[in-house]
Amino acid sequence: MTSTSLPLTPTSESLPVVSDRFPMEAGWNLPIPDPTENGQTTSLAEVIDHEARSYRAWGTPAGDFLARQLERLGQLVRWTGATTPKEYEARMEFWDEELREQWYDQGFEEGRQAGRREAARVRREDR
Repeated sequence: MTSTSLPLTPTSESLPVVSDRFPMEAGWNLPIPDPTENGQTTSLAEVIDHEARSYRAWGTPAGDFLARQLERLGQLVRWTGATTPKEYEARMEFWDEELREQWYDQGFEEGRQAGRREAARVRREDR
């Protein structure tokens, strides 16, 4: 496994160094929210924002791309009000299903109206 860490700069010296290899036990999850150095908790959205800033610090197109995707994820987490990854996924699944139902209903209604117009046109032509 290749490490993706960046060289430390004066602005990043306070970032914790985390090994990219550690044992994962079944069912083990990172605790969210994590306490910060001052004892305050960090929300899921704040964790995502922190990761976005770290990718943006790469100063590369790939880092900017990843940062933008994480910023979008942070916006969605805030929009849903989720506090855990599992809660976020459940809420997004609910909204996705809601949108699918709305699109289906809209398409059904538009198809029904188009059918009525076509039937009326055919009836006029048959007279």
